[in-house]
Amino acid sequence: VPLIAELAKAYSEKHKDFSAEVSSFSCTLGVYKAADGEAQIGVSTQNGLYGNLPKGAVNRVAARSPIVLIVNKGNPVDGITYAQLKGIFSGKIKNWKEVGGPDLKIANVMLAPCVKHTMGKQVAMYGEIDQLLPDGKVNPVEHTNKLVIRNAGAIGQQIYGYESGDVKILKIDGVLPEESTLEKEYTFYQDFNVVTRGEPTGEVRGFMDFIGSDEGGRIMRSLRHIPVKAERP
Repeated sequence: VPLIAELAKAYSEKHKDFSAEVSSFSCTLGVYKAADGEAQIGVSTQNGLYGNLPKGAVNRVAARSPIVLIVNKGNPVDGITYAQLKGIFSGKIKNWKEVGGPDLKIANVMLAPCVKHTMGKQVAMYGEIDQLLPDGKVNPVEHTNKLVIRNAGAIGQQIYGYESGDVKILKIDGVLPEESTLEKEYTFYQDFNVVTRGEPTGEVRGFMDFIGSDEGGRIMRSLRHIPVKAERP
């Protein structure tokens, strides 16, 4: 939601007749709302959406959305290996002292369903792990940051660029996601999918063109997303 909201804000400043109301839903609900005509655009950050599109929906992959691990700023650990991450997710590693940190229980924050699914698929099936959970329904981006800030032993999964300045990003095998490292050295990311009902027309088409423009690319990069040329199946 943060990225599409920034793109819509920038486009509406140039096109006064354009207005957008941005709402947050689960992984694919926005896609179905777009396909059903309840929304003009549906956004989903997940991989492999092309093979699971509702009838009549048209998808464009506008960017790669890197996934990062965030920890409390007081945690002295600056990075972990892929093998250590696999151990954490599988439940074999339960304390920060096992990865060079303090004697502190590791508490997982996994609030975004699509991100959780992607990391579980790419790293390891989740085992018996301690989780920090909010009370009730919350914004997963905001509360991932909040729970990590409040808990010294927390490790959270977050879309790169959505993290708070009050948390620390862990390197994985010494690497952070950049345009030069993503996919080859840093493999944890999701597609940023923009879905419409059929081919877009009018202002929706104009907005879609803006997303793929140089200015749209600059906005994506400001939120750590990696623009790609509009991908179609």
